[in-house]
Amino acid sequence: MSERLAARDLELPVLPKLAQEVTLAASDPLRGAADVARLVERDPALCARVLRASNSVMYGSRVEIVSVRQAVARIGMGEVASLAMAAAVHGALVKPGPYQAALLTWWRSSLATGLFAKEIARMRRQAVDSAFLAGLLRRVGAPVVINLLTATGPIKPDLLDRLVAAYEVEAGLLLCQAWQLSAHVHAVVTYCNSEAVPDQCADMVHTSRLAADASGSLMSSGTVDARALHGAPAAVALNLYPDDLDRLAEFAGPIKSALEAMS
Repeated sequence: MSERLAARDLELPVLPKLAQEVTLAASDPLRGAADVARLVERDPALCARVLRASNSVMYGSRVEIVSVRQAVARIGMGEVASLAMAAAVHGALVKPGPYQAALLTWWRSSLATGLFAKEIARMRRQAVDSAFLAGLLRRVGAPVVINLLTATGPIKPDLLDRLVAAYEVEAGLLLCQAWQLSAHVHAVVTYCNSEAVPDQCADMVHTSRLAADASGSLMSSGTVDARALHGAPAAVALNLYPDDLDRLAEFAGPIKSALEAMS
């Protein structure tokens, strides 16, 4: 594994070009909602996933959203672009095979991390879309390693976990380059498990870490214990107040609903 990663002797998954086009269109001040909607509508599967997610409790819609144009008008271009990117990542990395259960576990945990990161960024008046993507892709190397191991035959779960832990950062950085991901995502992947974090990327790294703490609690118990978040090092680093963390924990229900809609 280490030799293949060092030599880049591996076939990395391809991120659909359409997802990148949607993201660029949503961030371009010269383009509008109609452009974003037209792009999403070009892919029926992507369109269906975006509509399903748009109707989740997470977005508080009381009237069913039945078109992408309606979704853009209701929840905004940035949100639709985030949903499209999430759908594209799922399609690129979650593959059928002997380790599909592990991939689905990674996906749900990562999606919850991205959604919690978005709410943390909103509390701190930071870039919401960037926080979502950084949280979603924090451990993007894990499915790369898992998919590489598919050809090796059955591996016991504890060995699979050790191999993922050993190589996921290196694999994730290769994917960051291949997909031309932002500096924020690159930093979050790089310092995913590091104690020392450079000041220039500390906010985004700690945002994704706190989001991962909340996601881990949700995955293990079905809820988020706000008291556990109060003592989290990432919460301290971000200078969040107890009331902020209590509010973050309250998103557990809506995020569980979004997971069901987007998985």
